[in-house]
Amino acid sequence: MANQQNEFYEGYKLIKDIISDQLGLLLRKGAILDKITIERLNRFQVSIDDFAECIEEPAKSVEKKMDSVIREFENDFNRIEDGREITDKLEQELLPVITDMVEQAGIDDIMVSVQSKDDYLYRHNIAVSILSGKLATWMGFPKETVSKIAFSGLLHDVGKTKIPSAILQKTDRLTSQEYEIMKFHSQFGYDILKSQGLDEDICRVALEHHLREDGTGYPANKQGQPIHEFAKIIAIADTFHAMTSNRVYRKGLSFYVALKELRRESFGKLNPKMANTFIKKIMEMSIGSTVRLSDGRKGKIAFGPVEDPINPYVEVDEEIVITGNSDIYIEHFLQEVEIINF
Repeated sequence: MANQQNEFYEGYKLIKDIISDQLGLLLRKGAILDKITIERLNRFQVSIDDFAECIEEPAKSVEKKMDSVIREFENDFNRIEDGREITDKLEQELLPVITDMVEQAGIDDIMVSVQSKDDYLYRHNIAVSILSGKLATWMGFPKETVSKIAFSGLLHDVGKTKIPSAILQKTDRLTSQEYEIMKFHSQFGYDILKSQGLDEDICRVALEHHLREDGTGYPANKQGQPIHEFAKIIAIADTFHAMTSNRVYRKGLSFYVALKELRRESFGKLNPKMANTFIKKIMEMSIGSTVRLSDGRKGKIAFGPVEDPINPYVEVDEEIVITGNSDIYIEHFLQEVEIINF
């Protein structure tokens, strides 16, 4: 009977850990209930019906939520200069949805759903909002502050509404002259949000998210000055998502290479405590996720060594691949789309 009941939930997603009083932690939040996972639960005679509050129907997946959020955000983003009512609308209607994703979304959901498609500008802002909210939570900020930081991430690139579309939509790399023009978006963003009377913390994120700990970055007239704490968080989320996103003129970095680069940037450019917390926690979240390895094989992350979190153990066809002892690494995250019927 348990087998039949559990089979019904194939393709569902966990929004909470499944913890048994007798067996302890069985499955982590973010896991997909695929055939193998269900078979394991059956062997332990665990009924998913007993954990109804832990599961979410495939139709409510983060990717579907994300696509819906993007459609809503695109129009409002392009009208951000029309007045405070637009930013108020984003805060009242869109931010709660993002905050919910900050609290519930697994790393595999985030990595798959926020990957750039033909709407990178809008998807990037949503991704930075979610990832910065995650990092703020991991850093121990209170819930109200986490929400404020997520909102700052949502608005950090509003200055790009004043950058010529020929530059924003260019399919090749920017020339040095075009890049100099692009740099103005941080000042433009600050001016737009300041003119609407938004909180100075949020305005400073728009201004300072490209400043770096070693005094480099832009705007040039702010180099060497103290960087707002919120801007340091957004800088990490912004850098990570930009590195892992596919663009027309280049392929995004693999998950492993991006984290390795982020760790390198923590020596001088990014806040080291925040960057290392991001790496550690994002790898902890990834345990149980389905990934594609650099050799083409598919597996599940089984364990992340504390001393080397970027190089986890990955289970592939009942074999454990210790990525730190080989030249194999995690290419990207997968969702079990052959099981989930969207």
